[in-house]
Amino acid sequence: MQVVDLGRDALDEARALLTEACRFDAAGVVAEEKLFGATPPPFRSATLGVRLDGRLAGVAVASGRWLRLLAVHPDQRGRGAGTALLDEAAARARAWGATRLRSGDQPGNYLAPGIDARDVGTVAFLERRGFREVARNHNLAVPLVDNEHVTTARAEAQAEAAAARGYRVRRAASADEAAILAVATRSFGAVWAFELGLALANRPPTAHVAFAAGAPVAFACCDANNRGLGWFGPAGTLPEHRGHGLGQALLIPCLLDAAAAGHRATEIAWIGPRRFYENAAGAGDGRDFVVLEKELV
Repeated sequence: MQVVDLGRDALDEARALLTEACRFDAAGVVAEEKLFGATPPPFRSATLGVRLDGRLAGVAVASGRWLRLLAVHPDQRGRGAGTALLDEAAARARAWGATRLRSGDQPGNYLAPGIDARDVGTVAFLERRGFREVARNHNLAVPLVDNEHVTTARAEAQAEAAAARGYRVRRAASADEAAILAVATRSFGAVWAFELGLALANRPPTAHVAFAAGAPVAFACCDANNRGLGWFGPAGTLPEHRGHGLGQALLIPCLLDAAAAGHRATEIAWIGPRRFYENAAGAGDGRDFVVLEKELV
């Protein structure tokens, strides 16, 4: 059994495999991004595949110290493909200087912030190979249809309330990109700026911004990471401008963007302030994720 580096010419075959293999994630929809998409520097990535009987049996992506993705076609499980991919991913990570290999929650380009807790088979597979649970993450779910929180009227009312406090809330424009990314990088870090840049690259941009005295002071976006799924985030407000309703004023237009794209519900990934999202958008329980890690020796 030989593990090889996959090129983009294998994308269609890999997408079909991911659609069959990933029960809990829409991996087929975002296959190109997960297999070949960029990540914030300085991470290096390798997209790996293994064939059995002439068919692509499994794929994996190692990126920095993360195992971004590992999937084996259901018909090919139990034949060693997953183990071979995992071993090669660990070898690549070790060669890049990593001392641990971590599952799923790679900042900037993740399919999910860990392994869906319902995927007990994958969790057990990794635990048998030396991985141990180190964290849990949670996504909230927001209905976008018949949700009284997610309406154009509410978005307009919140924008007007922000204007009364001296802020202008609107969709980001191409001319804003440099200033917005500079603020995001300086105040929230390179990873959030990387994801925000993906939303700014959409046409129209799926990022909304609050300005004070002509300068960006808060932002929120959707359909950045996992483009095509309509997920919300990241979002941030400069500390000195918090408490003025900007979070809600930016959240609702993003959710309206997701609804306009045809999504009936969306996820708020890797949540922080749960109560805020419950009150502001009617968010409810979504999915739990297990983060596993293994020492590389």
